[in-house]
Amino acid sequence: MWKQNKNLIDSDEYPATTLIHTRCVSILASLWHADETKHASGTATTGSSEAIQLAGLAMKKIWQEKMKKQGKDEYRPGPNIVMGANAQVALEKFARYFDVEMRLVPVDESTNYAMSPKRAMEYIDENSIGVFVILGSTYTGVYENVEEMSDLLDEYEAKTGISVPIHVDAASGGFVAPFATPKLKWDFRLPRVVSINSSGHKFGKAYVGVGWVIWRDKAHLHPSLIFELHYLGSVEYSFSLNFSRPAAPIIASYFNFVHLGFEGYRK
Repeated sequence: MWKQNKNLIDSDEYPATTLIHTRCVSILASLWHADETKHASGTATTGSSEAIQLAGLAMKKIWQEKMKKQGKDEYRPGPNIVMGANAQVALEKFARYFDVEMRLVPVDESTNYAMSPKRAMEYIDENSIGVFVILGSTYTGVYENVEEMSDLLDEYEAKTGISVPIHVDAASGGFVAPFATPKLKWDFRLPRVVSINSSGHKFGKAYVGVGWVIWRDKAHLHPSLIFELHYLGSVEYSFSLNFSRPAAPIIASYFNFVHLGFEGYRK
């Protein structure tokens, strides 16, 4: 029997937890249509907060590498991240904690108190590491228009040559949209979307404190974020802010995925 005191990081001691974790990542990658690339990467996190930090860091590292290759200063004027003023505090924490300029797009009644993609484009420039688009606002539950944001960024790249990626904060919508509105394009079906996070402890129905972040492929998970660990007799690879974490929420997530299945979540 598994217990709450099983540590997910001890993969050599508890190999089944590692296998279950990997299966969960694969299931979510498929749910969010990353299976076409067949190279998706991801990890369980401590809620969506850690997931957002990791996704933002990956975008920042890739932007810095791009600046270096172009012979430009990666620190001045410095990177920025664009998001709606309705963003949950975890998104703002990323910007403050990791020295990224936070460009908040005003929201009001005319935009349904969510970020307007057209208005967001006014805040984009070559130093934008990405755009946080929210699928399920904390305040109203509204979905921001990921597809429109993607189309506008495609047009921007065609005109300027500057590629700006999207991270979708699907903390609330990641376990709702695939089942309730399956035709809505917000996930990895849009090539501009490089990463997605969701909270397993919300509509994922698992224990509090489990989140997930998935990258569409390894090209968008910067190698500097991956650590090789020689721990407890084996070689492990870690790309998380936390080290120890209980395996129980991941196992509960896997139980729900297998027990409920797609139709169970849809109902």
